[in-house]
Amino acid sequence: MPIYRRISPLTYLALSSIALFPVSSFAGSARDYLNAPIDSWLGFYNAGYSSSVTPEDGMDITSDVRANVLSQSFMLTRTMDYWGRTGGLSLVLPYRYVETHSGDFRASTRGISDIGMLWQINLFGGPALSREQFRSFIPETFSSFHFYLGTPLGEYNAHSALNPSSNRWVFSPTVNYSYTPDQGWTWLETYITTTIFTTNDNYLVGGASKLAQDPLMVIEGHASRNMTPDIWLSLDSYYNVGGETHIDNTSQDNAANTLRLGTGIGIRAWGGGDIIINYERVVAKPSQQPESQTLRMTLRQFW
Repeated sequence: MPIYRRISPLTYLALSSIALFPVSSFAGSARDYLNAPIDSWLGFYNAGYSSSVTPEDGMDITSDVRANVLSQSFMLTRTMDYWGRTGGLSLVLPYRYVETHSGDFRASTRGISDIGMLWQINLFGGPALSREQFRSFIPETFSSFHFYLGTPLGEYNAHSALNPSSNRWVFSPTVNYSYTPDQGWTWLETYITTTIFTTNDNYLVGGASKLAQDPLMVIEGHASRNMTPDIWLSLDSYYNVGGETHIDNTSQDNAANTLRLGTGIGIRAWGGGDIIINYERVVAKPSQQPESQTLRMTLRQFW
């Protein structure tokens, strides 16, 4: 059986992407569904652009690896009353385009990524409200639980290291706490997420047979402030730890220990609709991890 200690630039990029960005970011999703009454539909369109540069050092390659990722997703959510608490059930439909090059080598792929589902419920501080009650509700401190289920339903080529889909199941529970000292004008929030992955038993790159990944933990912190009732600003932080990948039980030395910082702006642009723009950049990481930055836009509408 071959030992996969030395991996190509393309394979390293794919494994690093899996370790750093295993599922779509749902930062702030607790407040997304709390900003709508129960028995409502919410539609989210998300578009993101990420660029990264993987350094040469320690990877046995002759040049760095540069990648550009354009991701889009549509998420449809139904808000519901769960035992007197606000909750939501969502279907996530993602699409991804990835382009990478290293020296004279170039590759790209595009297609439907891993289709997923998201279930959310408030633990306290978010009572189920009708449309009439919602109009006079004063925001308060709350906590919530979220569970994301990623499926292997997406476009996948077992012989390619670069794929829109990861061909595995993903289980990702999150606990949230959101504190407001002034009835919703200021928010201090934290999210703790643990993501568990099943093994991809159809990973045939370079003569391999399977790809596995250790659990990944993400700790988020968000501080936001309304400048007006319709405009708010945020400061965001994300700390990733774990998530190392293994090819045929051989570790790939790409575990995350990464800190990202970012900022954002939200604008209420129409009745029931918001535009949210976020920018994030890696500011601390292991030497073998890529330098990266991400720009995201979310359009939200409920009816």
